[in-house]
Amino acid sequence: MLQTIEVEIDKQGGIHPLQAVPPTAERHALLMLVVPEAASAGVAQSQGGTTAWRGLVGKLRGSPNFNDDLVDWQRTMRHEWD
Repeated sequence: MLQTIEVEIDKQGGIHPLQAVPPTAERHALLMLVVPEAASAGVAQSQGGTTAWRGLVGKLRGSPNFNDDLVDWQRTMRHEWD
């Protein structure tokens, strides 16, 4: 049976359950870390406070590889798989 319990992890890596854990024999457990959005968003930040992907928008517009109609280009790519 799977059971989920909420825990806190201290700076030393100690795991502290936030609810009572039913007493049973020793068992194996998997721990899934939940990373707060603020922490993960900081990794993707670029200068000026915008996320890094926004700096890439429109960069391929003048590329010689994308001068044709993009729908035709996609169809050609799909037909290559046949």
